[in-house]
Amino acid sequence: MLGLLAVIAGAVALFRSLPRGDVDPFGALMGGLGALLAGLGLVVTVRQYLRERESGAEGALARAVRTHEQGQYDNVLGPSRVVMPVRFRFTSPPGGLEDRPESVSEAAWEHIADLYLALPDSGGRRLVVTGGPGGGKSLLAKALTLRLAARQAEGACGVPVLLPLWSWSGPPKGVHPADEGFHWAFRSWLVEQVSGTYGRSPALVERVIDDAVLVLDGLDEMDGREGTARPRARALLTYLRENRRRPGNVVVTCRRSAYEGLAASVPLAGAARAELLDVPAETALSYLRRQSAWLEGGSDRWDPLLEDIRASPDGPLARELHTPWRLTLVAHAYRVGTDEGPGNRRDPAELVSRWGHQALLRRFEAGSADRLPSWRWSMMPFGERLRTAVDSPLAEEMRAEAEEYLMSLYVRSALASHPGAHRRYDAERVGAWLALLAGHREITVDSLAGRHASLQDFVLARASLAPHRLWPLGGRRLVRAVDAALATTVALLVAGLVFGTVGLSADLALCALLILATVLSAIEAWRQELPRVGVLHVGAPRRLLGVPVHRLVRIDRLLFGLIGGSGYGLAVGYHLVGEPAAGPADLSAAVWGAAAAGAVLGLLVAGPWSVETWSTVKGGAHGRRYHVFLVCAAVRRRLPLRLGRFLDWAHEGGLLRVDGTSYRFRHDEFEQYLWRRHWRSRLVPVAVDAALRVVRDADDAPDRQTAARRIREGVGEFGEYRRALTSVCPRGVTRAARVAEDALASWAARLDSATAASELAEQRRLARRAVLAFHETAEPLY
Repeated sequence: MLGLLAVIAGAVALFRSLPRGDVDPFGALMGGLGALLAGLGLVVTVRQYLRERESGAEGALARAVRTHEQGQYDNVLGPSRVVMPVRFRFTSPPGGLEDRPESVSEAAWEHIADLYLALPDSGGRRLVVTGGPGGGKSLLAKALTLRLAARQAEGACGVPVLLPLWSWSGPPKGVHPADEGFHWAFRSWLVEQVSGTYGRSPALVERVIDDAVLVLDGLDEMDGREGTARPRARALLTYLRENRRRPGNVVVTCRRSAYEGLAASVPLAGAARAELLDVPAETALSYLRRQSAWLEGGSDRWDPLLEDIRASPDGPLARELHTPWRLTLVAHAYRVGTDEGPGNRRDPAELVSRWGHQALLRRFEAGSADRLPSWRWSMMPFGERLRTAVDSPLAEEMRAEAEEYLMSLYVRSALASHPGAHRRYDAERVGAWLALLAGHREITVDSLAGRHASLQDFVLARASLAPHRLWPLGGRRLVRAVDAALATTVALLVAGLVFGTVGLSADLALCALLILATVLSAIEAWRQELPRVGVLHVGAPRRLLGVPVHRLVRIDRLLFGLIGGSGYGLAVGYHLVGEPAAGPADLSAAVWGAAAAGAVLGLLVAGPWSVETWSTVKGGAHGRRYHVFLVCAAVRRRLPLRLGRFLDWAHEGGLLRVDGTSYRFRHDEFEQYLWRRHWRSRLVPVAVDAALRVVRDADDAPDRQTAARRIREGVGEFGEYRRALTSVCPRGVTRAARVAEDALASWAARLDSATAASELAEQRRLARRAVLAFHETAEPLY
């Protein structure tokens, strides 16, 4: 809008400056350039239309899907391209009108496309893919999309499109899923996402979307993490059941626990189900042998790990290594060297020595001395002792420790196997940058401490890696202040030039629109949230006539500002000089200077569209703020100045993935690890200080009633942080924090009652010891 105002102002000034009775050569030149640009745009549009018409809309979209999803699929597999042979339990759809009996069978996931196409096509084929965290649901969705896209040319199905459901904000409020308004809201989101992801025009997508196969990934991610009511997911399933205009061919992926809770009330009607199974020990060993490049001729090193999983199928290691994602972590971790040097390789036997079933028995026996006499423990059979230890909370705690250790090695191993020039970044910097990105939430620690957000909101929030939403990482106030200062400087410069050259004459009206445009830009720059309207998604590397689309849009924006601004400056300068000129050679230097100044200002204020790619934002208010954010974040040493290059590099190395038109972390568990790492250094010191402050305030109190009141107030504040620690700290730290909270509360209760001085002193000693124990346990985390 601001750029349009600038162009209108230039046009008004241009026509006011035209000489009477003659043809202005400079106006003709500007008009000729505009006609040339319009002609070039028409040629490009016609060429693209003819190309799409010749190949067919479905064929064009299917080729874009194959190109895009193959790149994402290979990116997830990594350089080795080794696929985990996961199996699933396939359940046919219920009977319905034809009274078909349900059947259950097992199959490998390379047969998923055949099973889907074999489903009855009465009203559309429907499939639900379920599994646990890290079970391979998203990878299976990509594989299914690729295979269906290859079969589309044979006429077996429509064009498959893979869409992340987390990006759907839902329908307008008050619209029932069975209403037509819900359908049009969902359909418009489909067109927008498909167009942005695969780089095809919305008009083309509109023609083929009704017959497409919708692969909707992440039904459980629509409403946050576990434990929510999932209203958006329920509304979508209700829409797919009851709306008369609902799409027919649908594939939905969802976590097993979430879907079973949803299916009890709103199951996906007429859908078959593919439930991913845990990876058997032998299959896991075969995968690790093929995935680990350094094991050439030395695959026997994995035998201790296999034997431990066989000996204790429910032990910590077996729980940790039963999904493709966890096995990928192990394969990555043991491809890299130790800290002792590049020649020393990590031995997977260390997993057995630290978290195997024998280690579990030793730790359980050491901690059960108070609960069970040693002679009774020694008389129990080995199998019973192992079952007792496996069923204890210690087994899950050890599994979490193993996961934390493997996650800590993932960034380093990804750098070691990166297909590009990975030496530009070291592992420490990459880990810090990714942790900062993972910690980017809508809710901050300050708002949590101020009780402005619930703990549930704090835990359920996800990292937002859309480029236009990353600017708060540079400092919310700093970025907005610099952005507003730059926009205000431009506004003052424009106004100063106008008043200095035009004065208070009637010609001031010529510049009113330009002044208005720059002032509005300065006001808009201070806004907390810029309007999302006007942001154009490019996403996929689409090309026109061999040139990337985002470059064409950037060139168009630059020419738009250059021609509009220079034409405005030329017209104003020519009008002020007032000397007739036979041609460009007769113009004075002042006129050309005004044209140059107008071109510079036109480049600054033009660009009504922000172009957002996978790694950057260009043009408009979003683009200006994005570049201000990059400078601020680099100056504060938070992120690299060339953040777009780093994000692309991380995506190429498998640390990030692209879902739709935005980045996401490789896996939800990886994001959670980085999130914990980011917030530990902030939450843990605050929690420890809150606990120590309770003791200090109680010791400084003049009487028992004041001490009890201070302890209760301090325990309330410490309890807020203690509950937040459960999401970012190991179980041992959270256990010590709970013990300290209980001890402090007991101390306050004793102070309120008529307790003897000796008992009160003993309770004070226990509370101090519990707080100090919490301090010692948490100190290594920060």
